[in-house]
Amino acid sequence: MASDHGKKHRAGHVIKTVLAVIGGITVVLAVLLVALAYELNYAVRTVDTSTSPDGRFTLELQAVGEPLFFSPADARLVLRLGRYEVSHVDTSIADDGGQVRTTSWQVSWKNSGAEVRLKGSEQSDELVTMGFDGSVSKGRAAADESLGGLPDAEANTPATPTDEDTTSSEVAQQEAEEIDAGYKAVYDAALKSQGYGYQVTYNAKGDEQVILCQDSEKVVILVYDHESANGACALFALESCPVEDYGSWSIEEAALLDEYAYVHETGEVIASGKTSWSDAGTQEFRDVTGE
Repeated sequence: MASDHGKKHRAGHVIKTVLAVIGGITVVLAVLLVALAYELNYAVRTVDTSTSPDGRFTLELQAVGEPLFFSPADARLVLRLGRYEVSHVDTSIADDGGQVRTTSWQVSWKNSGAEVRLKGSEQSDELVTMGFDGSVSKGRAAADESLGGLPDAEANTPATPTDEDTTSSEVAQQEAEEIDAGYKAVYDAALKSQGYGYQVTYNAKGDEQVILCQDSEKVVILVYDHESANGACALFALESCPVEDYGSWSIEEAALLDEYAYVHETGEVIASGKTSWSDAGTQEFRDVTGE
């Protein structure tokens, strides 16, 4: 009896060991399959980067996952201002099953943004335009269309600045500093307490604007609008811009949330209470701005 009991005990131990080994192998295989699935479908790696001539913007070409057999390769273009993502667009490149690589794109920087030609041996070239303002458009490029190269820095010799140019530059610098002071004053007086952040960015014309918050539905932005009618104030608009497809947004579609007057002489900030450009605003706002 003891011998039979020992045999049963050893057999049970062997079965448990075999089951443990099988379980361990199953777990390892499951982890490997999950890792493989992630690598093939979701893993993102930066293939190449292009920088704007002024050094402020960068455009990244990213590969998303890996192409299976002869399927198109998933790609993503990401436009950044420093660490801030301005916009991104997902697309695919049909190149006989080839991966996304540095030869898959050609970039040309314009005054308003970047133009990208995406190339694949099994597709017509795709033309993607990504504006500094966050706008994105996609289309097919003509077969003989060329994006052209960047201008040769040595080809244009800058003119020697005159006294008039120097004076204009100093005035422009003073105006820029006053506007920057207005941004900070409006934020500190009216917006900081609402939990907004403060991200300085620039539009396609190079004018300063401040991103206060951004999510998948909207971008809340503070922009300098103009000088008041009496010249005593700088006016700043608080606007909400809807986020469109591909994460793009445009201030042209913005809704007014409020308008603020920054009084140059005193540094005081006065809210108008306006929620549309046709509103007159409060009496205090009208008195200080002359509008």
